Amino acid sequence: MKKLNLAIIGQGRSGKNIHGKYYRSESNLYYDVKYVVDADEFRRKVSEEIYPGCKTFARYEELFALDDIDLVVNASYSEMHYPITKDLLLHGFNVLVEKPFARSRYECDELIKIAEDKGLTLAVFQQTFYAPFYLFAKELVASGKIGELKQV
Repeated sequence: MKKLNLAIIGQGRSGKNIHGKYYRSESNLYYDVKYVVDADEFRRKVSEEIYPGCKTFARYEELFALDDIDLVVNASYSEMHYPITKDLLLHGFNVLVEKPFARSRYECDELIKIAEDKGLTLAVFQQTFYAPFYLFAKELVASGKIGELKQV
């Protein structure tokens, strides 16, 4: 099976230590980190060392000239998730975006519509959905043992 070519935007905590950690692990059978985008020159240099053969860029717009990317992971700053994801979708990229997905329901709806209209995959990274503590909390709420849930 051919690995999917991946671009990661952002090499902070999420981009490097959550997504990147998995993509560098032996468990990763499906993805090849081919491109990394980060404004910080030091982070770009580190990326070239930890992702063998990867090419780095200072600006995500540089990805638009490429035609070999299967998926872009948007792990940029939280306030940039919506505008960057929208731009990526409008340029025809499948996107996995970190939380927060966007700042409002309307922005979320807009991104979902763009992805649907263009036939692209858009996903929000939710690493805790299958974590034991999360599953336990869901079971506890569903059991009614703590009463009616008012707010989370």
